[in-house]
Amino acid sequence: MELRPLVHVGDMAASLAFYEKLGAEIVHGGRDSDWVLIQLGTVQIGLLARAPDPTRGETPVELHFGASVPLEQWEQRLHRAGVPVDEVAADQDLGEQLCVRTPDGTLIKISQREP
Repeated sequence: MELRPLVHVGDMAASLAFYEKLGAEIVHGGRDSDWVLIQLGTVQIGLLARAPDPTRGETPVELHFGASVPLEQWEQRLHRAGVPVDEVAADQDLGEQLCVRTPDGTLIKISQREP
């Protein structure tokens, strides 16, 4: 799996300008997009132009993993390991996701990574 932090931002253009000053390059999307993927060094960071939804346990910064295997396999693996899946959700920008929580309650989202 590959970790991609997801940051909810209030102003996409200002956020992109900030990250570009740190050396980031846009991989997907643009200043007018609701969702942008940037590359900063060896890390890809997703920027999402909407406030986090606390009713879904979202926070300003989320841990999002892209899986190279089908989500059904991950769901079975988690079930066998005794890790409950909070929900299987469809996100408009990121597609289908498995949502699980750490023992501390931190929300982790796993989605299918594009080949």
